[in-house]
Amino acid sequence: MRKAFTLIELLVVIAIIAILAAILFPVFAQAKTAAKVTATISGVKQIALGLQMYSTDYDDVVVHDYGTSYISGDTWVGDIYPYVKNREIFFDKTLPDIKGDDIPDPFFPGFVYKWQWVTNLSLNVDGYSRHWGGNGCMNIDWNVPSQQRSNTSFEDPAQRLAVAPTRYAGLSWSWMRFYGIDASWPTMDRYATDWSWYQLIWDARRQYPGPRFPGAYADGHAAKFGKEKFIAYYADNPSQSEATTYAQYCQKMDDKKLWQFWGRPWSGD
Repeated sequence: MRKAFTLIELLVVIAIIAILAAILFPVFAQAKTAAKVTATISGVKQIALGLQMYSTDYDDVVVHDYGTSYISGDTWVGDIYPYVKNREIFFDKTLPDIKGDDIPDPFFPGFVYKWQWVTNLSLNVDGYSRHWGGNGCMNIDWNVPSQQRSNTSFEDPAQRLAVAPTRYAGLSWSWMRFYGIDASWPTMDRYATDWSWYQLIWDARRQYPGPRFPGAYADGHAAKFGKEKFIAYYADNPSQSEATTYAQYCQKMDDKKLWQFWGRPWSGD
């Protein structure tokens, strides 16, 4: 007759299984996250190519961020969609899928957006799509009508960020555009609890370890970027801040040569 396991032997086996699970589950989770990041980078690359095709068809003009009301699909997403023919690539794969065409805003009751407005892969408005007036960071004229940029006007298109992942507070969807002059100066040690232009990209660190964010660039390629592309402000540890005033921010953008990455809102280059 075969001898049964004793209670101690069963407990040892269970303990071994628990130890192996504790070791392997984080590995599986990391592998799953890495696969989603890879899928997002692939989507970002397709968007980058779609932006290039749009400019080719429209005499070198860069796509406009939006045209009419948020109750329509008239955004850069709607303009690029015919070139990529895939709704899913406009959404970050590290976040839950967005279902339906009409998305209500929990922070602004009564506002319901078409899906083309709430993508969490978002366009760089003031550094890639459009520019305004003025002659420098300290003297931007936002009152003059904006002008669409030309795809060949960029000083170094391989360095110019066109699209990046964004987070709207803790929601799984975001907003289809960001302003580089705001997004480049986030509060590094806090997350937004409601709407914030400043936190849109940096808060995507919720799902990107490092953090290293996938971005599409003006020349059509995709690559990751990280903390080195931001001007740091710390609310809880101000001594770690790179800039606590707008003047300091402008100077630090010059010092770190980050205008090529984010774009100058007052210039078409």
